Amino acid sequence: MKTKLILLFFILNISAFAQDLPPIVNYTPTVYAAGNQNWMIAQDQNQFVYFANNEGLLEFNGSYWKLYPSPNETILRSVKVIGDRIYTGSYMEFGYWKRQKNGLLRYYSLSKTIQTTLLDDEQFWNILTYDGWIVFQSLDRIYIYNIKKRSFKIIAPAAPIIKSFSAGNSIYYQVSGHGLYEIEGGLSKLVSSDPILKNNHIVNVFL
Repeated sequence: MKTKLILLFFILNISAFAQDLPPIVNYTPTVYAAGNQNWMIAQDQNQFVYFANNEGLLEFNGSYWKLYPSPNETILRSVKVIGDRIYTGSYMEFGYWKRQKNGLLRYYSLSKTIQTTLLDDEQFWNILTYDGWIVFQSLDRIYIYNIKKRSFKIIAPAAPIIKSFSAGNSIYYQVSGHGLYEIEGGLSKLVSSDPILKNNHIVNVFL
């Protein structure tokens, strides 16, 4: 009898949950006319959705799709909407897109000013923001861009960066075999080198 009651409870909950789910529409690459891999997603204040796609920046306004080819014809790995700009990162390149009077997006490179500083084959997997700074993260470095001064600070850990996180008003990142770090005033500060953080991948950080 106990088993039957548990099973009934499970089925009823699944049924109730299913009724609350919104309708799901599956869009194939044939429909949106771009690459079959999307690495990151972002949304702006007008509810437009942007995808870091294999072939460039993919935009969806709820009715129509538009692809903006990658500025250097490489895979876009990251996308982040900050204000009226859409920041993207790819192979050896990062910058932002801005809406023009004709309604189309135009790309402005930020990395071209420090192109000789980039490492060989560097790709930018995450973009974060805090306190007037934009953070571009590759697997080897963190590039901190000062919006007002249009200048960069670069953090180069001793080992690969596993992932970066935004929590509260702070930016954190995990370094393989070293632990969890925080960016404070544009500089890196060790938060914890506990063996748990050194030997396991952090999925997310919450404050």
